[in-house]
Amino acid sequence: MEILDNHSNEKRLEELRSFQILDTLTEKDYDNITHLAAIICDVPIALISLVDGDRQWFKSRFGLPYQETSLDESFCIYAIKTPNEPFVIHDARLDERFVDNPAVTDGLKVVFYAAAPLVSDNGFGLGTVCVIDTKPRTLTDGQVKALQTLSSMAMNLLNMRRAKLGLDLARNDMQSINATLNSDNNTLQDLLESRDAIRLAEIADQNRLLAKANKELEAFAYISSHDLQEPLRKIQTFASMLDERESDHLSDRGKEYLSKITDSANRMSTLIQGLLEYSRSTKAEMTYEPTTLRSLVADVLLDLEVEIHARKAHIEICEDCGFEVIPFQFRQLIYNLMTNSLKFSRPGVSPKITLSCKKVQGSEFPEHKLADQLYYRIQLSDNGIGFKPEYKDKIFGLFQRLGSPNEEMGTGIGLAIVKKIVDNHKGIIVASGDESHGATFDIFIPIQNGF
Repeated sequence: MEILDNHSNEKRLEELRSFQILDTLTEKDYDNITHLAAIICDVPIALISLVDGDRQWFKSRFGLPYQETSLDESFCIYAIKTPNEPFVIHDARLDERFVDNPAVTDGLKVVFYAAAPLVSDNGFGLGTVCVIDTKPRTLTDGQVKALQTLSSMAMNLLNMRRAKLGLDLARNDMQSINATLNSDNNTLQDLLESRDAIRLAEIADQNRLLAKANKELEAFAYISSHDLQEPLRKIQTFASMLDERESDHLSDRGKEYLSKITDSANRMSTLIQGLLEYSRSTKAEMTYEPTTLRSLVADVLLDLEVEIHARKAHIEICEDCGFEVIPFQFRQLIYNLMTNSLKFSRPGVSPKITLSCKKVQGSEFPEHKLADQLYYRIQLSDNGIGFKPEYKDKIFGLFQRLGSPNEEMGTGIGLAIVKKIVDNHKGIIVASGDESHGATFDIFIPIQNGF
């Protein structure tokens, strides 16, 4: 099956292979994108597909059991013919291009397909971020925009991967040349000057990619706050009206379905709000102000008053101190940690949360490899269900949920926001805990002005 003329396709394949991505292992950053695409478009299957010379290979696959297919089954091969436009097939059974496609007639029995092409800086369509269903569907404009945004984010990951490969190659060259020069007692001055110029160019390229990624994140936040939340609000409103006015006319099965619709809409709203908070924690103004742990906790206690009373929780500040932070971000950090402790409390046991803050010297904690300077150490401990020690780093990843998969366990975004806020303050956060013995979070923030 032809995509482009032979010369153009050779150039496209050369571009694709320059990323050295084909046949690599799964990576969480890519899996987050397909997970999010499936949620936003409400479909069972989402893929990051790359079109090779004789196959389409999936870097990430949500809801699909196999890693690749032949081009005879490919929808993406058509999508990359128009790399700057979304490609949507509402019902493949009615489209002469796909009516005899094996993926439609056999196997998955694909009916609905929508894709946003992955487009390289040179304009080549390398593959797509696509969503699939086995029944006809129609996407809203907001869902199509979100799919395009997720495709741009996936392309940014590919570009950063290729840039890193170049840096690794340059580093290896430097080490090899350095070893040779050292053995010959030659000077490195001329070499370093040329490498400095290369390094400056690489840094400029990385900054360009970072600026582009931030722009895409802002675009996604706009889509989330406007185009995606509006249909959700309508679903929630009409579901509520149906429950209030027509509940007596519904069967038990109908009431169960209505409950599932309401729960799914509420969860989607919570997930979108969490993503918005995550994006805001990335780009907020870095204005440090003096405050105290006690004042921040007092604000959070007002927000959580109902939850604390319902769970009969006990909150204690063992030691207070003044520190300089970005106040509204740190208030969000305390809120997320305390919410996490309340949510993961042990059944039948009243939650107990203790907090403290004091100045410490970094050299006192060699296990954390802190600089030899003063830090604020903010600590929060609880008596909840805890976690396995091997998960102490994993819990800060976006969409990580280590508890049971029920609704109570949340979206997996809260601790990722905490980590992002600590990073904004150039600090570190360390989690420790054991199952059924609670969790402790130690935050070290370098002291800026000696407050």
